[in-house]
Amino acid sequence: MLSWKLHGNGKTIAPGEVVSTDERLTWPRTIGMGVQHIAAMFGATFLVPIITGFPPTTTLFFSGVGTLLFILLTQNKLPSYLGSSFAFLAPVAAAKTEGG
Repeated sequence: MLSWKLHGNGKTIAPGEVVSTDERLTWPRTIGMGVQHIAAMFGATFLVPIITGFPPTTTLFFSGVGTLLFILLTQNKLPSYLGSSFAFLAPVAAAKTEGG
């Protein structure tokens, strides 16, 4: 499942090229992109539950479960992270003001 090969020289991606799901860049670049992804997903996955009053641990747990199931079902052909979204803030706020 984790049989990645290096994309080209692993350091550069030519314009128009795409790194395939079975490829990776050099480890420092791969880790750097992973850190960037964590920073991007942190807001929706951790801050939205805090804003709405839900426990963040539950959101993190089910984000992990959903992501693992998605990876298994797609056989890692479509890497994705399934998490919460800021789009839920308005409906949750509306439901809370109506007594929900």
